[in-house]
Amino acid sequence: MTTFAGAPLVLLQSSDWHVGSALTGHGLSWPSELRSVRQFEIDGAAERAVRAATETEADGLLVPGDLWDAESLPAATLHRLLEALASFAPKPVFVAPGNHDFAGAGGWYDPAVLSALGMRAWPENVIVFRGSEWSTVPFPGRPDTAVVGRAFPSSALAAERPLARPPVHPGTRHSILLLHGSYEGYEGFDAPVGSKRVAPFSRSELLAAGFSWAALGHHHHVQVVADDGGRPRAAYSGCPTGRGLDETGPRVFLKITLNVEGTRVETISADKRLVRGLSVDVSELESREIAERVGSALDRAGATAADIVRVTLVGTQAYGSRAMAALGATASRVAHLVIRDRTVRPASDTPGVRTAEGRFIADLLARRQEAPDEAGRRVIELALVLGRDALAGRALVPPDAEES
Repeated sequence: MTTFAGAPLVLLQSSDWHVGSALTGHGLSWPSELRSVRQFEIDGAAERAVRAATETEADGLLVPGDLWDAESLPAATLHRLLEALASFAPKPVFVAPGNHDFAGAGGWYDPAVLSALGMRAWPENVIVFRGSEWSTVPFPGRPDTAVVGRAFPSSALAAERPLARPPVHPGTRHSILLLHGSYEGYEGFDAPVGSKRVAPFSRSELLAAGFSWAALGHHHHVQVVADDGGRPRAAYSGCPTGRGLDETGPRVFLKITLNVEGTRVETISADKRLVRGLSVDVSELESREIAERVGSALDRAGATAADIVRVTLVGTQAYGSRAMAALGATASRVAHLVIRDRTVRPASDTPGVRTAEGRFIADLLARRQEAPDEAGRRVIELALVLGRDALAGRALVPPDAEES
């Protein structure tokens, strides 16, 4: 590879592909056909990243971890990923395995495993950091650049602070750090608490390490970290394919340009469809008005025919109304529409406690108050609706299955 001294360094950054994700428990009630389509799209993250890197004429691709979701990844899915990365040759791909795609012996990063299964090896243009200690590698064709990284050796939670003793700075004009872990100033939905808090580090630790750029992985929404002068110094690119309601909104790759003028960070669309979560107040509306209001909410959100949307209905609805029944035609506006009814009954609709229905309602509301979690409360809410129907002699219509 031939380069010119002083030329800008252009990098494409992406991480947290989680290929092989099962798409269960994400609150979207995926129909089987769309689930299969979406799984294929998730598994194509490497192909889309390489395409974006090629189109932007990036000098290299940075992938700070969680390429796959679990070690149960099918061999065919891994082969697809390796073929995509190989297609970027001779340009380099730098990978720092995270807590999902850890690099211990016996895993998919182990050459012996691939050889024993008769699979292709990791491509020569892919540089994988395999040790738990920091190591430095040169950037092919760029003597002015070095890349520093490390790997998670297992899936066990890493409580140590990786930057408490920062890696040795390589002393090159451009110094790149690949770091998978929890930034304590992160503001996304998947904030670093509980099981999501791995290898924590602070803004001061990150900036003190002194790298030109730090490609961060682990969290699933974009966040850029700037120094006191406002210059971007690090970022999470987020996951490139939305899988659930914790990954709503645009999914992107980051294009990073390092030159003498400074650092420029640009976003490139990574996903043709978005996951969206909307809340719509349908208080006192009739069926036609409910459909119109939900349609207006989809318009305001910019929802397209490719999108996956969950709409939560809130507000007050007179007893006996079926808000969800009005939305059948609206579902055709997007690839998949999930309706979650969280409307409540107005106080005037509640019978007195001296009646059988009133005592039934009072008892269930008391149980709801004592329920240990949201799932338990939702079960009682559904029992309340069906119980009132039974007491009134109305036909019982079981609700659709719900995910949390």
